[in-house]
Formats: sequence, structure tokens, C-alpha cells
Amino acid sequence: MPCFILFTNVSASAIPDGFLLETSKIIAKAIRKPESYVTVRIHPDQMMSHGGTIEPCANSELQAIGHISAEENIQMSKEISEFLQQKLSIDPKRNYIKFTNMERFEVGYGGTTFAAL
Repeated sequence: MPCFILFTNVSASAIPDGFLLETSKIIAKAIRKPESYVTVRIHPDQMMSHGGTIEPCANSELQAIGHISAEENIQMSKEISEFLQQKLSIDPKRNYIKFTNMERFEVGYGGTTFAAL
């Protein structure tokens, strides 16, 4: 159930073709979950500043059931930050990533929750 949410001041017109699906693949690989469960939401054109400037920046969140830990988050932060720098020119120091570990009972899916599956 990984869900990656990206809020950025990068304009929609500057987001490269295929970015959404490429992000899905990067997140699935980083969190080691099947891409068939990954959701990606991109919110471009946000009115945002970071560090007192309006240079490209972002706030993001990765929600998942499991694979969210101190050690794993370091590697995922590196992979996600490098990807956003390469694709959107967002300096890794201009994006905060919030990692949220969800409990199975907190996530609904298929008319039930993952706890009931």
C-alpha cells in the first residue's frame, strides 16, 4: 500500500513526460513492495518557499505498511532525493520526506482492511 505524495513548486509544464509512472517504479524499488500496490500523487505548481527562496523545492511523504525504519529510511531518502534532483532539479536539501509507517488495520483496501486480509 505504499503511497508517495509530492508537493512541489515545480510547474506542471516542467514535469517530464512519464514522471508519474517512473516515480511509481522508483518508490516500489525503494520500499521493496510490488508496484501493483504503489500509489503516487504529484501536486505541482504549489506556492512554496524553502529556506527563504522560491527555487525548486518540495515536501513529500512516503506512507507504507512496514519497511519504514531508521536504517531503511536513510537509503530510501537517498534514492528518492537523487531521483527528484535528476528529474525535477530539486536539490536534496530542499525537500523534506516524511516517512509514515501505517498499521495494517489503518489501511482500507478492497472493502476491508489489510489486517483482515
